[in-house]
Amino acid sequence: LPALMPLFQEITGITKANDVPMNVWVGGNGFVAGTVTFSVAYESVAARAAATSRLMAANGWWEINRKMREHMTSAEPDTILSYIRGGSLGTAIPVGTIVQSNQFQLAQGADWMSTLKWANEFAEMHTKLTGDDVNIAHTIYGVLGGVAMIMGYPNAEAIDASRAKISATADWMTKFVEGGKFATAGTVMQRHMTKVA
Repeated sequence: LPALMPLFQEITGITKANDVPMNVWVGGNGFVAGTVTFSVAYESVAARAAATSRLMAANGWWEINRKMREHMTSAEPDTILSYIRGGSLGTAIPVGTIVQSNQFQLAQGADWMSTLKWANEFAEMHTKLTGDDVNIAHTIYGVLGGVAMIMGYPNAEAIDASRAKISATADWMTKFVEGGKFATAGTVMQRHMTKVA
């Protein structure tokens, strides 16, 4: 990571200079050690295409990507999520923020509208119990059928406080398990990533 931090600063400098507010995240619990994720919120696929065009023409863009590849052992294709609930554009996310995602792949034959109904009910209950805002998103590019519930925390202590609140009632786990019928077996995953740039 010490070798990568200057590169993260360089790549975010290029993106900011081209009006692309990129975030750099390092995977924690639930990720393969050494995972780095880059994220940007866009209004639309057209806005993403315009931003990509600016970056491809930007001074230093291809060189920083070449430098980053020297540190890569594997890469995954881009995944684009569309928010169904929550999500925000232009919000500055402080370095050190921890994002927790609970995600799964939609089961074959699962009813999409019933899945969304359950996800929104779960999100509302989670927010009522903990005060955490819950965003719901699904994949529109990448492996389709992905559903994610995403929450942001200022630090690990806030995650512990949230977990203590949900552990104090059986209602949370009951509602969580109810969603199992919408998920492909073995795909339910909870992960944390921390913003580093």
